[in-house]
Amino acid sequence: MTDGNSDIRKDMRAFIEENFLYLRPDVELSDGDDFLALGIIDSLGFVELVEEVQSRYAIAIDDVEITEENFGSIDAITGFVEGKRAAA
Repeated sequence: MTDGNSDIRKDMRAFIEENFLYLRPDVELSDGDDFLALGIIDSLGFVELVEEVQSRYAIAIDDVEITEENFGSIDAITGFVEGKRAAA
């Protein structure tokens, strides 16, 4: 599980850096940092992030699961994807 966990972390960090952090070169993002609170991702970006996670990891995401608790940070996304995989 650790290998999958680190792959998710690495993949999501790369996605965030490529798609959102290029606008904020001054930000040093930690895995637990809140995307919305730091202004890294807005509501439209949040939708893009959810779609990427759904597509990349081939998991179904219910509307009620689209929350900041599940998608608000790299740590949150990693835990969410691992939980979905474990439940499958």
